[in-house]
Amino acid sequence: MSEVLFATALVNPDQTVTLRFKAPSEPGEYPYICTFPGHWRIMQGVMKVVPN
Repeated sequence: MSEVLFATALVNPDQTVTLRFKAPSEPGEYPYICTFPGHWRIMQGVMKVVPN
């Protein structure tokens, strides 16, 4: 879906993943969530992009 800008494969508890991306240039609030069923309830947040 077009709303999903970046994603990783499923990560096991003993693994780590680094996700590198260029933040949007448009100031605003960009929500993020874990899309594993049910995880979004506690695994979510907002990335805030502010003007310089």
